[in-house]
Amino acid sequence: MIILPDNDEPGKRHAEQVFTSLSKIAKTVQIVQLTGLKEKEDIHDWFNQGHSSQDLLKLIEVEPSLSRSEAINLPALLDDIASFIRSYVVLSEHQLQAIILWVIHTHIIESAVTTPYLNIYSAEKRSGKTRLLEVLEVLVARPWFTGRVTSAVLARKVDAECPTLLLDESDAAFKGEKEYSETLRGILNTGYRRGGKSSVCVGKGADISYKDLSTFCPKAIAGIGKLPGTLADRSIPIQLKRRNVNETVAKFHPRKITTEIQRLKERLVQCTSIGLSEIELIIPSELDDRAADCWEHLLIIAETAGNSWPEKARIAAIALMTGEVRQDDSLGIQLLTDIREITKDKSECISSADLIEALLKVDESPWSDLNGRSLNARRLAALLKTYGIHSQTIREGNRTFKGYQVADFQDAFNRYLSKNGLLSVTSVTDSFEPIVKCEPNSSVTNGPKEQNVTDNPQSYANRNVTDVTDKTLFIREIDKNELDDESESDTSCEVLDSWRKTAIPAWRRVLKESISQGDIKREEYARKMLQEVLKDPAYREVQP
Repeated sequence: MIILPDNDEPGKRHAEQVFTSLSKIAKTVQIVQLTGLKEKEDIHDWFNQGHSSQDLLKLIEVEPSLSRSEAINLPALLDDIASFIRSYVVLSEHQLQAIILWVIHTHIIESAVTTPYLNIYSAEKRSGKTRLLEVLEVLVARPWFTGRVTSAVLARKVDAECPTLLLDESDAAFKGEKEYSETLRGILNTGYRRGGKSSVCVGKGADISYKDLSTFCPKAIAGIGKLPGTLADRSIPIQLKRRNVNETVAKFHPRKITTEIQRLKERLVQCTSIGLSEIELIIPSELDDRAADCWEHLLIIAETAGNSWPEKARIAAIALMTGEVRQDDSLGIQLLTDIREITKDKSECISSADLIEALLKVDESPWSDLNGRSLNARRLAALLKTYGIHSQTIREGNRTFKGYQVADFQDAFNRYLSKNGLLSVTSVTDSFEPIVKCEPNSSVTNGPKEQNVTDNPQSYANRNVTDVTDKTLFIREIDKNELDDESESDTSCEVLDSWRKTAIPAWRRVLKESISQGDIKREEYARKMLQEVLKDPAYREVQP
């Protein structure tokens, strides 16, 4: 089978799509590039220039063809991809091995249940992020290199074509137009696993309905700074740095290396027919569950390649997905890590005062500044309460004090910390609780030029958990827990009482309005505020 593409980008892309489809059924497939054509010209223009059928046959003899019976040498292909990428981008060996396997993954994604994202990030611009995406564009299957599209196109193109999304300037995308950024988050949050969906409205007027669009496709995301926690957890981190003066790479000009790129592409297309290894996969025990999901398909590809690739892939997975780069930075995990270090020499118990004093002495810890306040006994209790750890009245000789039994921490240590103090098993998921913050001299309804809490764009009904960091969520969750504790044990807080007096009538009005308007989501949120946060004593009286 001979394919003669038009001399423009759409023509070349179409030829590659035809090549991919026919390579699975045709005995041989060959793309022949016609020389001397101008932009958008085709075979008819080539013959009009005076070329003959004999000239065409000579070109066909020179160009390499793909034979269906020809077995692919996967280890050699992986090595050639490594040489190609290394020519244009400075990467560590572990990063390079992960990217090579990911390139193959994009061509055989039909056999994958999950797809890891490549999280390409740097501290500063001009670190090679865009160049890496440009190099990947000529290697991956169905590349879609974009920095900005409309939300409608983004969702529908992913559903229709299952492209390899190469997203540049992600930091700007997440901070940009709300509709686009939320669509992007929705696709990224659900698109790492086959079957992930994003729902959109279709139709008009009385015929309006919804449609589920697939969000599953390979994705490489480049930007300054790391991704939000829930997305980073589904990604392989590729941190790039500016080149040193002794690190040199070649200029990347795809038009000047067309033949090399084309030959690599033809070999990559053959990957669609390789039989993946069916031996029992050995997942490194150092990987948590989410990291194991990320690397499962890549490790299978490495096992299929054989030679040294299985061992190199496992080492790369451990290097990139464990240690400091993988450390969960939630406040709770950091607290447990510090407490384990403090109590390792304690046999039975520790007082709250001694524990707080020790925490405040930990270098580079946040405990002296939690939203402007240092850690105290009440705040410590609120933090540990979420892990099922509670303070007790402890008697030690003639001394009685509030404190904690060291044994009570062990279950949380085993569940949430690994042997080296980092996150174990599965990562902490961001809370989906409403953000409520108690501040003095503030009003939720009448503050001058202040946004009303009921109009908050991050309301319970529509906010996305990736909009805020784990630490901020956890600190605000502490504030909420402290409100619960104070309602039970200390009702003399003037600031809290003042806030409740203002907020409760406002939220009662919101509840009544939402019931009369049939706004179910707003009603649910108002009920949650009155019942769980404000502890409205007359809550039942405002029921419909």
